Amino acid sequence: MKKFLVALLAVFLMAGFSFAADAPDDVDLQKLRKQIQELQQQVDMMSDFVNKNTRHTAQDTLNLSVELRTRLDSIQYKDLRRMPAFGDDMMQLWMSESLIDANDSNDPDRWNDDFMEIYQADFGSLMQKPEVSAMIGDAWNNLDSSQQSYYTDNFGPQAQQMFASDMFADMLGDRSLSENELKAIKKAFKNMPSEKADSNNDTMFTNKLRIRLNSKVNEHVSFSGRLTMYKAFGESTDIRFYNGNFNSMHLDGNSAQVPTDDTVHVERAIFVYKNRISSVDWHISFGRRPSTYGTPMELRENSVLGGSPLPHIIQWNFDGASLGFNHEKYFDTWDLSSMLKFCYGQGFEGQWGTANPFNAQADVNDVNMFGIIANLVVNGKYELWYNWAHAYGVTDGFTGLVAMPFTVHGTDYTLDGSYDEYTLEPNYSGYTSRFEPTSEIGDLDMQTLLLKGENFGFKWFVSGAMSKTDPSGKSKNAMFQFMDQDTMVDDTPGYSFWTGIQTPELPYTKGKLGFEYNHGSKYWTSMTAGEDAIVGSKVATRGDVYEAYYHQPVAGDNFFLTLGYIHYDYDYTNSGSPIGQPVKIEDATAFNTMVPVVDKVDQWYVSATYRY
Repeated sequence: MKKFLVALLAVFLMAGFSFAADAPDDVDLQKLRKQIQELQQQVDMMSDFVNKNTRHTAQDTLNLSVELRTRLDSIQYKDLRRMPAFGDDMMQLWMSESLIDANDSNDPDRWNDDFMEIYQADFGSLMQKPEVSAMIGDAWNNLDSSQQSYYTDNFGPQAQQMFASDMFADMLGDRSLSENELKAIKKAFKNMPSEKADSNNDTMFTNKLRIRLNSKVNEHVSFSGRLTMYKAFGESTDIRFYNGNFNSMHLDGNSAQVPTDDTVHVERAIFVYKNRISSVDWHISFGRRPSTYGTPMELRENSVLGGSPLPHIIQWNFDGASLGFNHEKYFDTWDLSSMLKFCYGQGFEGQWGTANPFNAQADVNDVNMFGIIANLVVNGKYELWYNWAHAYGVTDGFTGLVAMPFTVHGTDYTLDGSYDEYTLEPNYSGYTSRFEPTSEIGDLDMQTLLLKGENFGFKWFVSGAMSKTDPSGKSKNAMFQFMDQDTMVDDTPGYSFWTGIQTPELPYTKGKLGFEYNHGSKYWTSMTAGEDAIVGSKVATRGDVYEAYYHQPVAGDNFFLTLGYIHYDYDYTNSGSPIGQPVKIEDATAFNTMVPVVDKVDQWYVSATYRY
């Protein structure tokens, strides 16, 4: 159409010049030029009208917007707890079946000579620990007289010491352990202190691309979707080594929230049907839920409200449905609006694609969640939110992929449901393992109350949350049993507190400064592993987290810079996980730190965000 209008203008111009050439000298050329200019203005107006209508028609079909964030993080882990060199080398030699030399008849202690040369003092100190010494004494008393005589006659005062050496050599001679041997090994490693260490990742660059897709058929039916790529510079896979956190596993719940390769994930895809009953608007929606970045995260994200569950308890991608009701009621002096939403989600499909459907021993079904979200808005300034969620039949994990440092296999010889032997397999080549739940471990309740508002240009919020488990099962995962992580967190209620404030636009710079603080108790448990956090979900922390950030607009909210700092101070292990009992960081032993445990973290970040 635009080309046609340009051609039409050209024809008029040519005709005008021809007329000017043939016209008498007294023809007013100035008047002709004015007519041509007016014609040009009319053509431009028609062109703009065509462009606007074409764009309007396209947007009625699909509205597309883009956000790209490039970010640099500098992360320093301080006082990291990990297994000491003595325990680490023992594990490595044990899993390679090189710790014990069963064929060396000239060496009565049977141990790897190089290992004992380096760690004999550590080994001797371990044997003197009260719990380990008592265990050795009990085993010695269970020997018959002839066995005791053998050690007494051959080793004299060192009889029990040599017996202890032989007892552990028998246990660690291969990669298999009986149930009783496992108990003894656990007791030994639990009496081995962990060591402190620092670890830094001074520069980590990431790109996060979000493509928003929205369409509206009419006033009743609409669609909303979001495609996300979250890439670490130089990363070419979405599989990571297990580090003890959910963010090291490639799961459905965090597939778009953890830096990986250049894969684009469908983070959200829902359709919504809206209608009205009297003065109440209602809607129903199905699909992949907008279940991350809910209020009040829009402050630190410098964005509009992003999701519907409150992120204090839920930041997790899942599929499901919702039924919501909105109502507005006006009073003489202040207006009031309210929202009530019923939600359903499925966190795990227990049969399709798993080993469970035809396994008579399987005790795994779908993991379903139900919840209620309520919101009360007063005068457009103050908001009171409430969110309750209940997870039925929580399993000992989710289906996903991960590279484990080692794996543990169990064998149930007596078919009584408990493993009689455990076998360790090292993963020297970093092979990827499929991970899936083995059993249901209980139910989980979470609820949170959020108050937010704005006064004198300052935006603020205060949020409190509580969690409570209902343990009812035990994991059949041999590795979880090996690491004493096979039961749900105790049913003692957990608590969390989260608050924040953001300034109005500052003079001169027009930037905004914000501060946040959150604290979690020993048994605090949330489903927030989908939080955009490299270290781990800050609101899941069993301990304290402090954050300060500054947003500097360059081109309004379409292009802005962010500078921030986060300090994590963990009090207990297993933050964010519903499985495994929390252990105080200071009390973590070598056994608790087979996978390193984080204590304190300082994280600086700077980002540039384009949004249009």
